[in-house]
Amino acid sequence: MTRIPKSASRICAALVALSALAAPALAAQTCGARDLIVDRLKMKYHESHRASGLGTDTKMVEIWASPESGSWTILITQADGQSCIAAAGQNWLELDEAKKVAGTAS
Repeated sequence: MTRIPKSASRICAALVALSALAAPALAAQTCGARDLIVDRLKMKYHESHRASGLGTDTKMVEIWASPESGSWTILITQADGQSCIAAAGQNWLELDEAKKVAGTAS
């Protein structure tokens, strides 16, 4: 049985909580096809996929970030592939603890 580090469990719990809180705000956010939004995050902001978790109602919550520039984006994707940017900002800080792989000794 694979043991998930406590830090990974906390990150997933935070993502699920965020997806529940962010849902009402999505109508006012930028939305579109996931592929188009992801391409823009990669090309314009040099962000990469850093973490994700399954939220409520089959929504995928993803964190995209650029450790070099410090920009970050929280993307919520519906099962139909429609994505919305729930939040974005600067000063991304990635903790070494979050880089642990599930199943490794803590």
